[in-house]
Amino acid sequence: MTATKMELRKKLILDTATKVFARQGFQQATITEIAKEAKVSEASIYEYFSTKEGLLFAIPSQSSHLLFETMAFHLKLIRGAGNKLRAIVYLLMDSYQANPEFAAVLMLFLKHNKKFIDTTGHHAIKEGIKQITQVIEEGIDTGEFRPSLNPYLIRAMVLGTIEHLVTNWTMTGNPESLIQFVDPMIDTLLTGIETQPALRTQFRQPPEISPPME
Repeated sequence: MTATKMELRKKLILDTATKVFARQGFQQATITEIAKEAKVSEASIYEYFSTKEGLLFAIPSQSSHLLFETMAFHLKLIRGAGNKLRAIVYLLMDSYQANPEFAAVLMLFLKHNKKFIDTTGHHAIKEGIKQITQVIEEGIDTGEFRPSLNPYLIRAMVLGTIEHLVTNWTMTGNPESLIQFVDPMIDTLLTGIETQPALRTQFRQPPEISPPME
């Protein structure tokens, strides 16, 4: 069996497990049920994952890596820390909206599991959300955000708000769209962290001027 086929089978198992865990709950779901729905043998699942919990912990690795790669790409094209924060929140909300089963597994079964902290999946998420801290620090350095801010605290406020909204959405199905929260959330946050316009000009760096073409 080629590496490509093995990777495709592993992805199939992870995608199916995500759906089953989201629908049945982690405790109620079984490897037998996942194997049946994925149309593979139970032995095939155990070739990749030694336990049901190991299968659960592996779910975020692939999707989180792709999400944060996409985020890093877009942030390079955006000017201004406030605009970058808005893009980050939009990408996160859009990702959860597009993948409700993954959102349910992450928020309901992984976020509060202490064992998850030591896994590759958690490490991928931890590395990814450093982008939020970096954007906040950028805003402080350029004078867009108040110099007295604690980047870690602001990041926690952003992630905590997202987690609350997404968890409620996965449990109740309301509201229909998560995207509607992006602008009100960021507008409220920026009101509290942006430097006053009168002071902002004292910190703002002058625009870069390209040398004339010969």
